[in-house]
Amino acid sequence: MNEKYDIIIIGSGIGGLMSAFVLSKHGYNVCVLEKNSKLGGTLQAYKRNGRMLGTGMHYIGSLDEGQMMHNIFNYFGLFNDLQYQRLNDDGFDVFNVGGKEFKFPMGMNNYRKSLVQQFPNEEEAINQYISGLLSTVKEQDVYSLQEPSEGKNSESNFLSTNAWDYISSLTNNPDLRNAMAALNFVYAGRKEVTPMYNHALINYYFISSAYRIVGNTQLLADKLASQIRNFGGTILNRQQVETFVFNDKTLTGVKTTSGETFFADSFISNAHPTTTMSWIPEGKIKKTYRKRLTGLKDTLSAFSLHLILKPGTVKYRNFNYNFYKTDNVWYASYYDEKKWPEHYFVHWPADILNPEFVDNVTILTHMKYEEVEKWKDLPIKRRGEEYEQFKKEKAEKLLNLAAQQFPEFKENLETYYAATPLSFKDYLGTPTGSMYGTERNYQRPYDSYISHKTKIPNLFLTGQNLNLHGMLGVSLSSLITSGEFVGLKKLLKEVRETF
Repeated sequence: MNEKYDIIIIGSGIGGLMSAFVLSKHGYNVCVLEKNSKLGGTLQAYKRNGRMLGTGMHYIGSLDEGQMMHNIFNYFGLFNDLQYQRLNDDGFDVFNVGGKEFKFPMGMNNYRKSLVQQFPNEEEAINQYISGLLSTVKEQDVYSLQEPSEGKNSESNFLSTNAWDYISSLTNNPDLRNAMAALNFVYAGRKEVTPMYNHALINYYFISSAYRIVGNTQLLADKLASQIRNFGGTILNRQQVETFVFNDKTLTGVKTTSGETFFADSFISNAHPTTTMSWIPEGKIKKTYRKRLTGLKDTLSAFSLHLILKPGTVKYRNFNYNFYKTDNVWYASYYDEKKWPEHYFVHWPADILNPEFVDNVTILTHMKYEEVEKWKDLPIKRRGEEYEQFKKEKAEKLLNLAAQQFPEFKENLETYYAATPLSFKDYLGTPTGSMYGTERNYQRPYDSYISHKTKIPNLFLTGQNLNLHGMLGVSLSSLITSGEFVGLKKLLKEVRETF
């Protein structure tokens, strides 16, 4: 019989690793099971042509000293031996929307001043909009690393308010509406469903401050893993969960495709809810609960293009660049595969050894899973000539569009590597390759938000599908899930007081 653990955590994405860090630090015998050879989920990076290419997590918000994510990174030891590049104050994100270019400056006051300067007749609307952002953040105790007040309804009214409707109620100016909603690519926002809650928290998070990790995001995953092991935790790669093991109605273990069974008192799944439900045998959980979690809609997936560039030819840019061919930033709402691509996001990685130039660049845009679904059952890296031709055609189209703004990309190109929604499905473990997990819907605010507690008493969830995606949402969800074991009030106090 295998060793029995206190807690088994399935998946080594940010949520899984952070939960394992907290619990192993507090003395629990923790085991993390990861199906891939690499740890980290969206933190994964891989080497091609001597360059380290990242999967996701292109930048991190609220990392200035005294801000929420700075406290969290301190607690998780993520400033030790790691370096971060603060993006440009006057424009950490630059947007080109239908030929009109504008910048997102860092800091809420700077952001407000910039909008007023660009739209002097819209100051009242701008003030109301920023007031909405601030009030939404203020309502969330956990966002401030405080335990939710007893008897207080911590759910924002903006959960049931549509972001597009709210913005439209403030102004009729289409350019200002675009400026307010410009960041929605980072959560695949759709006009039809996105709650103002998501929009407000994520905008505030990035506008407060924005950083890149110097090097690659795999360093974050490796740092967390190293500390987990130092606390006595176990991390096992290439252990893909196949099914949960029950003793009558009690969850006791997980069986992996290698044939091994791992036992524990409690379990935390960092996997997508649909995947988690697939591991639970029939009759072990209520059908209505299973149906709700498997029926959640996913956000759009992505197509990413990694350009390998001639060294010393393409300069580093200390910002992200977002291009929209039309005058509408809600790309997920009007996405049309026949007109693809009409948008892209460019990320220049920061390199401490060569800060002036980059030897690779990532270009990212949306893509529907359905466009590649017919190849889903074919083996990884052996999906055939038709699939490779599909990737090549898409890569050339995206590169040609980006080269209109950045001709140096084509002029100094050595080669490129492309990833489709199937790549995200294979390596991130999301059933439809979604970058941002399940979609939040203001019309069904409580159905589209998932609790960390499940209908199985000793099975918990963590990760981007619970509240918000990205480093912001996943960090908070890991604290909430871990708080079930160590006490949330105690844990949040520890995070606030770590120096």
